[in-house]
Amino acid sequence: MAPPAPSPDTIATHGSTGSLSNPVLSDDSANEYRKASGEARAAAIIFVAANPAVSAGTIPGRNGSVSSVAGARMDHAARVSASPRLHTQGLPRSPSVGSTRSPAPGLLPHQDTNSLLICVAEDMFSAARKGVLHVADSLDSKAVQEYQKLIATGLGCLELVLNSNRLAPRLEARLQLRYASILCEETNNVMESETALAKGMALCDKYRFADLKYLMQFLQLKMLSQRKGKAAIKAIDSHVADAELLKHTHWVYVLRLFKASMYLESPNPSDVHAMENLKAIKELALQRKDHIIFVLASLLEGLGLLKHAKDDSVARIQECIAQCLQYQLDESIHIPQVDILLLMLDFACSLHQQSPGLIAQKLRLLQRRVDESLKDNSWSLSDTQVLLPIKKQAANRQVISADTLAVIRPGQEGDTCDYLVMSFWSKLEAFVMTYTYSGLGTLYDQRRTDMKVYEFWDEALNQLERNSHKMRSIPTSLQEAIRCAEWRRELKCYIQILRGLHLATQSRWSEVGECVSQLETLVQPSAAGSIEGIVGVYTYYLGGVYRQGIGHLDTANSIYQHPVLSTNTEGSFQGTGKQAESDVRLLAAFNRIWIMQHQDHRDDQQTSELLEQLRPLCKRHPNQHIRTVWHIVSAAIQTEPALPMTELKSHLSSALNGAKALGDVLSLSIALNLMRAKLFHDVVGDQALKSAKAGAMQAKRSHNLLWMSVAEGLLAQSYDVQQQHGEAQASWNLARDYAIQAFKQSDTAMEP
Repeated sequence: MAPPAPSPDTIATHGSTGSLSNPVLSDDSANEYRKASGEARAAAIIFVAANPAVSAGTIPGRNGSVSSVAGARMDHAARVSASPRLHTQGLPRSPSVGSTRSPAPGLLPHQDTNSLLICVAEDMFSAARKGVLHVADSLDSKAVQEYQKLIATGLGCLELVLNSNRLAPRLEARLQLRYASILCEETNNVMESETALAKGMALCDKYRFADLKYLMQFLQLKMLSQRKGKAAIKAIDSHVADAELLKHTHWVYVLRLFKASMYLESPNPSDVHAMENLKAIKELALQRKDHIIFVLASLLEGLGLLKHAKDDSVARIQECIAQCLQYQLDESIHIPQVDILLLMLDFACSLHQQSPGLIAQKLRLLQRRVDESLKDNSWSLSDTQVLLPIKKQAANRQVISADTLAVIRPGQEGDTCDYLVMSFWSKLEAFVMTYTYSGLGTLYDQRRTDMKVYEFWDEALNQLERNSHKMRSIPTSLQEAIRCAEWRRELKCYIQILRGLHLATQSRWSEVGECVSQLETLVQPSAAGSIEGIVGVYTYYLGGVYRQGIGHLDTANSIYQHPVLSTNTEGSFQGTGKQAESDVRLLAAFNRIWIMQHQDHRDDQQTSELLEQLRPLCKRHPNQHIRTVWHIVSAAIQTEPALPMTELKSHLSSALNGAKALGDVLSLSIALNLMRAKLFHDVVGDQALKSAKAGAMQAKRSHNLLWMSVAEGLLAQSYDVQQQHGEAQASWNLARDYAIQAFKQSDTAMEP
């Protein structure tokens, strides 16, 4: 299960993708904006009253442009908070005003009214964002309303300044950009934001502010991508063509990487157009010898292939990794965030290859590099910005400046490089993902202790709880904070699913029930009452496994037949990016077959129909785990007529070989005990006894009480046949004790 990828955004904002809807302003949101705008206007009037030298005519009237903000509302649509931000240090600030008395008449010139309002606006935005993480976690209506009030007041102040008609052209253009970015991040007032951008771009064209115009175009593309993805891609292509014609290479990188991020968020991130775009980035990077950009584009290509797994995906991902490693002697590419992403992609690829030795090797490399990053002071625990060095170019001097710091950062005088600013994961996020992956990788280690596996996952959960507000830098909007909270919540769901499934393999049903309870608390059903997406599919499946484990077979069977887990779901087993969901549906079908082997739920006709439906899907399935389980199920079930002996032996042989190749102790113990039950029942001889002993030994290694009881019972039967009655009685006693322990665990487990 691949983790969520770090956002390959080309602007220094700190959001992670998520599907949680944005909160909405209350029904009187328009009144809230009117009130906030009125407060901003009142502040300006008070200031003017204290300064007679300031013309009162600069304050817009009640029916003026302030009312245009009044209709702005928060919406439910998740927003990409990657708007370029105006840095206030470049704005002129008013002189300090004492709190004990009003300034003397005529002390401040007229333009300081605007400076004061700009400072008030920025203070409002800063005050709102200081507590945005707590607001996003609770979504308390009062806290959200207070946050919105601060944002609305800041917007009102900016609008007053923009309508004063007394601004220097560049300052006005910067304020239009700032105003539009806040509207984009915090409201659904698209028309107002686009109007502000149009005014700003007109100023940029008139006064040749090429750097600000690129920022505005970038924000415009962000807004368009939220509503019309295809139109945004066409617009990006047009801007890329213009930038290439003018040889503004830095902005060609920005636009093409933004296009790549859009493809990564699409249902099919590895389609032809996405690969062509990444190929164009790599060609340009090779031409300019910007090796870090080439490496990044190769990693994005690998992530796209990983998200949309096909038969040749692993080989193609390996090619991408090899392309990155050809520059491993170049120190400029060894940025910790990029190095760790490369190693995580390599490790995820090894999980798909399902080779225990390779998985252990890749995991050690990843853990070593993450440990080394602890000593790297250039990467703080919460910092998400990463600076990618790109060679300077004379043609870019007029299109990058101090105002483009959030996207492209000019290098110092005498440096040979400028820097492309991207939003990656923080160090804490990288550690949490490494803990999660370490637990997965340790499962393939035959010398492992299960306690070590749980330690990794528990530490990941503890980090998500203890450092939830330190995980990333302070978000730039409430929507971004909500997406960060959504990412943490989703990762908690994945870890609980992993813990629950592994605990189920050991019959620890009380703890499985706790995982199911945690999941049902974390997962939020849709308006239709169902849980959507891959987390929903796994949640339903784990709930079915738990009910089956504690003996509630009717409830478990109904869960497995839920439309979310149905094998009849349209497109369930097609070669799409939903391969993981398809695999879980196959497992649910296997569980149904096991239940229908019980005498109270026997249904030979439905079993045969389900087997025929699964046969073509499982025989050549790319996942060896699925193939191994398919062979175990085929060998174990009872059918009419019975399975031919040659076919039975073929299934058993394939199951044994698959379990050995995977290092899967539980599957190996099941296969060995099946072989003893099917081929050596009432057979006298050393081979039958050896088969039973091997099954019992592997069952003990699996720590699954039910299979330990079954294996000792089969071993006792073999001892009986061999006339070794003392050993047989000892094995019977062990089998009984394991069964009692297993039933006690089932009895103490309660419905979540």
